[in-house]
Amino acid sequence: MRGRNSSIGLRLKSSSNMSAAILLVLALAVVITLLSERHYLRWDLTASGEHTLSEKSLQVLETIDEPVHIKAFSREGHPDAAEVERLLGAYHYASPKITYELIDPDRNPAVTRQYNIRSLNTMVLEGYGRTQTVKLVDEEQITNGLIRLSKSESRVCYWVSGHGERPFKGGEPGDLSSLQEDLSDENYRFEELYLMKRDIPEDATVVVVAAPEKPLFPEEVDSLRAYLEGGGSLVIFLEPFMDGGLRSFLADYGIRTSEDVIVDKMSRVMGGDYLLPMVAEYGSHEITRDFRLTSFFELARSVEASEETGPNIETTPLAMTSPESWAETDLEALDRGQVSFDPEEDRKGPLSLAAISEIRPPLKKAGEEGEEDAPAPGDPSGAGKLVVFGDADFASNKYFHTSGNADFILNTLNYLAGREDLITIQKKHRDVDALMLNREQGLLVFWIPVVAIPLCVLILGTVVFFRRRSR
Repeated sequence: MRGRNSSIGLRLKSSSNMSAAILLVLALAVVITLLSERHYLRWDLTASGEHTLSEKSLQVLETIDEPVHIKAFSREGHPDAAEVERLLGAYHYASPKITYELIDPDRNPAVTRQYNIRSLNTMVLEGYGRTQTVKLVDEEQITNGLIRLSKSESRVCYWVSGHGERPFKGGEPGDLSSLQEDLSDENYRFEELYLMKRDIPEDATVVVVAAPEKPLFPEEVDSLRAYLEGGGSLVIFLEPFMDGGLRSFLADYGIRTSEDVIVDKMSRVMGGDYLLPMVAEYGSHEITRDFRLTSFFELARSVEASEETGPNIETTPLAMTSPESWAETDLEALDRGQVSFDPEEDRKGPLSLAAISEIRPPLKKAGEEGEEDAPAPGDPSGAGKLVVFGDADFASNKYFHTSGNADFILNTLNYLAGREDLITIQKKHRDVDALMLNREQGLLVFWIPVVAIPLCVLILGTVVFFRRRSR
């Protein structure tokens, strides 16, 4: 009896020791979990540091002094979802003020509509009482979004009115309100400007002339000239056979316009219309750097860089049509819907649909070094920028969100606005170590896995088969 009691006591003691050990392990697990939540550590063991933010991003995060929440709209299970979470996790690790959540658009349609999300992997940055939208899973784009979010200054875009221009307000397909809404999210403020009443204000960041139906008066053109040569940024949209009285003005800055309409049969092949030219080739400029999206224009005219420009003017074509396109000059044939390429009258593509002219004022006198030259009357006194598009419809509500149209026009306006605060981050790539084999090593790699191993398996299978059969 005593032995039995002793055995029960030992089992109870062993059981209690096991329970205590289990409770201790659970307690340690809880403590470690709590510590990991408060003191989260990461180690990037990749050779290129691809899981670590760049030094520029870390410097920007040090300036973020208010909480910023990022809503990332990415479909669960999508290949890019893991990359989105990895990248945002790096931002949260570097700065606790950055928080994020992943939202599946299919499972949360109400939230998706609320933020007007049209494509996967779009991120909405909320903070400082404002929002910023980032449409690419890219460190450079997110960091620049944080910069724009944290900057409180507003940029003013003046919209020239009074000549039948396209309005920046309104819901009609031809209006440009979608452009205005997107730029308003990036701290732009829009105001109408009647040049017959006053000159361009000094606080103007960008001035827009959106497809005037009637010519501007000479005094208004002079205001645009003074603004541009004083270092201003000007955007002009033109429609076919309507130059707004600006043809000679544009020619002075190296931009040539012609009375034509672009016809592109390649668009018809892609399911479009002959008068809906596609742009897949872009000029070499900061606006179109790494730009790989196709843009669509409707009823566009050619806008080209003139071969004859002043010594202080640099003109660059920005958007080129396909080689199958041409510039049609017969308006009557267009009205009848019967157009064909005439080598004597029409110009063969590729043709430019947009161009930028940048003014670089003279800084030194001839024969003298180190002395700045005061500009003579009529000479430019600032580094002005002029962009001309041969179409306004591509930026209208009807086509703004088509393919690369929005990105193209937004890139243009941000460049003209002089977003010097935005940064460029070199993308990190994994190093590829090439395996170099000599002839003997190559033969060895071939014979062993391709011949020897399958042959051994075949022989072994044959032996096993006959042994079992013999039984």
